[in-house]
Amino acid sequence: MKAVRHSLDFAEFDPAIGKALVFGYPYAYRSAFLNQYFEEAIKSSHPKGPDVLYDASLFANYRVLRAAGRSMGLKGEEFLDFAESFFMSMGYGNVQVSRKDIKLVASPIAHTYLYVHRTPSETPVCNFQRGFISASLSIALDSPPGSLFTEEVECVAMQDPVCRMIPKVQPHHIDFPDVSYSDIPYYRVEDPTFMDKVQFLKRVIPSADDTGNIQIPSSYHGLKRAAYMYMPTDYFSYATWKALTEGDRDTADLMLKFTGYVGFLMTFVSLYYTPIGKIAYGNPDTPEDLFSAIIGSMKYWGMGIWRVEEVREGQAVVYVHNFYENDFQRLVGVEEPYSPYVVGGIMAILYAVYEMRFYLNEEGFDIGEAIRSYDNALEKFEAHSQFNRTLNAQVVDIRW
Repeated sequence: MKAVRHSLDFAEFDPAIGKALVFGYPYAYRSAFLNQYFEEAIKSSHPKGPDVLYDASLFANYRVLRAAGRSMGLKGEEFLDFAESFFMSMGYGNVQVSRKDIKLVASPIAHTYLYVHRTPSETPVCNFQRGFISASLSIALDSPPGSLFTEEVECVAMQDPVCRMIPKVQPHHIDFPDVSYSDIPYYRVEDPTFMDKVQFLKRVIPSADDTGNIQIPSSYHGLKRAAYMYMPTDYFSYATWKALTEGDRDTADLMLKFTGYVGFLMTFVSLYYTPIGKIAYGNPDTPEDLFSAIIGSMKYWGMGIWRVEEVREGQAVVYVHNFYENDFQRLVGVEEPYSPYVVGGIMAILYAVYEMRFYLNEEGFDIGEAIRSYDNALEKFEAHSQFNRTLNAQVVDIRW
């Protein structure tokens, strides 16, 4: 059995800017549900969606794994052993390597696809994992990124028994932007209690099981727990950047907002009635306090510093400082950084608090109802977003 560690064992936190760094690169927890809708957003808005997702994974994971290998002095087989254990500990599934192929057992992405769609996929869906595999093999062989290409030829989402990958010596050009987060002028806030709360959260966030899955309780009807992954945020930032700049921007905006909306409902609202939520949010007394508590918890998940400037029934203004997608866009030269995910996420919390009044129902609410509420939220809310470079903040103003 591979040695599996807790995902947060690799993380180093910077409380002042709300970042969690793994081998120097930003990471955040993401539910497999969120990743499912994120992948669909990229595929629907970019003509080469699967390629974008693969490239995003290769870009993000190569940087992290290269730094890990160098810092730990690992090469070749020793590095591959570490990469397999790291893969499991982050909640990506269980990799089994043979001479002819690589099998991925219990892929949370593939299983979530079947749960969401109730019908098989026509194509493989584990783009993130195959990018990770290519990155690992390239580093182990001391080859540049893109010198290997990993193809998924069988997938659980297609109702195959396992997800089967075949690496090929096949050059694959990748647009690797040169980004260094030390160049960002971060907004900073001191929080002396931050690390104490992180340690409490680590005690209630489980380690990955023997299948390489991190299962966190959910308060939704029909869903006792959901799979989570601790992922490099460059994966999302790269793919979002490509979708907004090369794809259909209107479709990308709509679908990525939907990703944020569903992702926040499935994650931060779902956590409310769990031990994780009690630690992260405390015991808020009013809708305004609850909204502010959920928004304020983002720093514990590596999402930056989220600050409520104003909230009441009818309007909310939120400053989202140091959010990874906006940081990335600044570093690649985007004049006006913008994350639809942020807008959709804030809409979700507002809708759950002020329309669903979810906190009054300890039995939770239906997962289907939560997802379908997106159309109602779009009709209900008028959202405006602008970027403040001085404060490194996306300012979101929502009225209803």
